[in-house]
Amino acid sequence: MSEQSEVITKLLRPDSIAVIGAAREPNKIGHAIVKNLLRFSPSREKVFPINPNADEILGLKCYKSIKDVPHNVDLAVIAVPAKAVPQVLRECVEKGVKAIAIISAGFKEIGNVKEELELVEIARKGSARILGPNIIGVADTVKKVNASFIQQLPKEGNIAFISQSGALAIGLAGWTSLKQIGLSDLVSMGNKADLNEVDFIEYFGDDEYTKVITLYLEGVEDGRKFLEVSKKVSKKKPIIVLKPGKSERTSQAIRSHTGSLAGSDIAYEVAFKQAGIIRAPTIIELFDWAVAFNLLPLPRGENSVILTNGGGAGVMATDAAEEFKVKLMDIPNDLAEKLRKFMPPFGSVYNPVDLTGMASPSDYEGALKTLLEDDRVNNVIILYCHTAQTDPADVANAIIRAKSSVGKEKPITVCFIGGKECEDAMRMLISNGIPAYDTPEKAVSAIGQLLKYRRFLEKNKEEDMKEIKVDKSRAEKIIKAAIEEKRNILLPSEAAEVAKSYGIPVVDKVRVNTVEDAVKAANSVGYPVVLEVESPNILHKVDVGGIILNIKSQDEVRQAYEKIMKNVKEKAPNAEIRGIIVRKMVPQGRETAIGMHRDPTFGPLIMFGSGGTLIELYKDVAFRVTPLTKEDAEEMINETKASKLIEGIRGEKPSDKEKVKEIIIRIAKLAEDFPEIEDVDINPLFVYGVGDYNPPVLAADVKVVLKALNASQSH
Repeated sequence: MSEQSEVITKLLRPDSIAVIGAAREPNKIGHAIVKNLLRFSPSREKVFPINPNADEILGLKCYKSIKDVPHNVDLAVIAVPAKAVPQVLRECVEKGVKAIAIISAGFKEIGNVKEELELVEIARKGSARILGPNIIGVADTVKKVNASFIQQLPKEGNIAFISQSGALAIGLAGWTSLKQIGLSDLVSMGNKADLNEVDFIEYFGDDEYTKVITLYLEGVEDGRKFLEVSKKVSKKKPIIVLKPGKSERTSQAIRSHTGSLAGSDIAYEVAFKQAGIIRAPTIIELFDWAVAFNLLPLPRGENSVILTNGGGAGVMATDAAEEFKVKLMDIPNDLAEKLRKFMPPFGSVYNPVDLTGMASPSDYEGALKTLLEDDRVNNVIILYCHTAQTDPADVANAIIRAKSSVGKEKPITVCFIGGKECEDAMRMLISNGIPAYDTPEKAVSAIGQLLKYRRFLEKNKEEDMKEIKVDKSRAEKIIKAAIEEKRNILLPSEAAEVAKSYGIPVVDKVRVNTVEDAVKAANSVGYPVVLEVESPNILHKVDVGGIILNIKSQDEVRQAYEKIMKNVKEKAPNAEIRGIIVRKMVPQGRETAIGMHRDPTFGPLIMFGSGGTLIELYKDVAFRVTPLTKEDAEEMINETKASKLIEGIRGEKPSDKEKVKEIIIRIAKLAEDFPEIEDVDINPLFVYGVGDYNPPVLAADVKVVLKALNASQSH
């Protein structure tokens, strides 16, 4: 066990606890914590109240300072006013306490950042770790420790719950018990001055008492570390997260198409996906799914069957199956004949299998047993609508008997629709290891999450970026030169060179400063050509009339040159013009786009999608955070409608998909190598049919934005 794990074990499952700020008054938090410890802990001899003004609290001897306690202390719980916390923390360190939970508020959450940092410094001097400040405490059912002001210890179980909201944790302690949801631990993180969600994910990943890790998470500070640790842990056990805050972000500071499409929640969404984290939309689903993972084996395959006594419930479940990617298998003829024994002639052996409203408990038992014994069936979803001729308890017992009589472990979820009798029957099912829900959608979604997690575990995701060969020094010179000039937009010619140095095919460009040189350049590269302005102050040339396409003669070159100069002077009068770029007009390919936006939490966020001028309108894009694998790139392409263009539609030749994946990986590599780069846009990236053009993909326009400098920049 690592040193950090040992400290967290002392924090959650201590043998001895000191409560600093213990109080005699029943309405004070310090009193509630001592009372909770005595109420649930079997060993009152190892609870030490600390209060310099009291001799005894709740029958326990009181000490003036933690230093006066004549025993080693595993956990110190601090519940004193904020101003007194530094001093009592020093005393904890002097005593040699390694695990400290600070209940006290009044720090970063009200702007006292310096005071909170001081607490961390004090703790580090004694190699101690802090949970909090501003927490409700910790509650552990393994050792029956309630070192908090939660009204009750949660029901014992194997689900760890980590919460960034103290109030939510308090409410859920009672709610989970009511719903028969057992927790191993409930952890309130508060301000996360020291220990945070990453530390607890890592700990519970190796904890023998925890099968499922759940979190209520408002945000993370170190997204890269969060992703790295979560990827490892989710290979061992499921992580389910409720992360609120899906509102779109709009900012004038975002200049790239990629940046404007990367809303505030996108990075979290894709980071969760890549790490194998299951994201729940509400508290209900968070625990519905956690219960399923806790009670059920993982599916051995995709084939699922819905067994019902009501057509309407079956239709609802079928819709949910499509939403949650639960494959409803076709029932083979031999299996259908066996199932017919448990239904009237007008029953249905299609999937859903409808036993009809006449179904008896023995019909449910026989049909379920038949499905569980068939190796072609991997998962079963049972729906029951309460009818006058059946008792829900009898149906529940029939399901339990069928499950027990078959030696093969398969995931089963159940939905009972009805009143209190159904609710009591569902409790019976849960206590017998069968997740039971009150709607068909919930029963289906639980199986859907098990299948989703199984698919994640089957992936073999090795990082491919290290295999990419690039000319990093060439790109570095260009980027350094721009920074030295105090500008954060690379010139089009510079951006093209950076792309080239990372193996991305780009259109050759010639920069000129006179009309006649433009004509010479056009004659050299061959018509038709494109003219575009070169300026460190203009990122989107179309917006200022700074680009003209399909120029076919010398006269048109002269006209285009003058027109661009006039347009730019009118629409961007303060822009510095460094020349005009002349490039060959390349054949129109299928327009795609690749980009990167550096997310403040997770780092480089890579985009792929349909390109062109309407990219932000259509938003046919997919994202991933780096580091990327070829499998990530494949998934990105497949998530967009642009994948159909690449595969070829209406008789068109397919494109080189492997080359597109390679360009995505190369952009990711560029972003990883240069933290100075804030945004990259390649739009359009022309993709050609196999054999139609060489190279098979071509970046027609590349934009690179560096991190913002003090220098004023404009579009």
